[in-house]
Amino acid sequence: MEIFESSKLVLFIIFAIPGFISIKTYSLLCPNHEKDSTKLIIDAITYSCLNYALLGPFIYMMIFSKKWDFICPFFTISFYSFVMLVFPAFLAWGWLKLRNMEFFKKNAPHPTPRAWDYIFSQRKEYFVLVTLSDGKKLAGEYSEKSFTSSFPEDPQIYLEKAWEVSAEGGFERIREQSEGILILSKDIQSIEFFQHP
Repeated sequence: MEIFESSKLVLFIIFAIPGFISIKTYSLLCPNHEKDSTKLIIDAITYSCLNYALLGPFIYMMIFSKKWDFICPFFTISFYSFVMLVFPAFLAWGWLKLRNMEFFKKNAPHPTPRAWDYIFSQRKEYFVLVTLSDGKKLAGEYSEKSFTSSFPEDPQIYLEKAWEVSAEGGFERIREQSEGILILSKDIQSIEFFQHP
């Protein structure tokens, strides 16, 4: 097939791989909606072009300064590996940091897709009071061994310590011999957060 000709394959690698690395790095740092494959390719090429635009002067110097090929081939290989693999990941990280700045938060949509991911991505410790859809309340401690799912998975929360709920709806005492509690999203109506001492 024509697409597998060496020149076209090289062009595809040059203009798609850096963009795919940027997209995948961003989705690891900030989970988001899966895109259609055609839109994904266009985005990958766009990010690759941005990558080359930012590194353009350095790439130009490397191309037209042949001395590096003779003096240190390892440097040339390292440079192009940085351009193709490392800088695209750094670009995604930088873009996420930029979007989390106050100016962007006020004037653009927040990069985190759900409040669930926003609150739990901060990795703070809380006492939580979970109200289930049937009105029952569960209490627990969200700490370093606790876990929550991330977008696009359904929200689930694991609390490492389960507490007894008092008659007034507060925290009474830790449940004996409990190894924690796992709560599924279909059961959750609301979660109330309390400061962890």
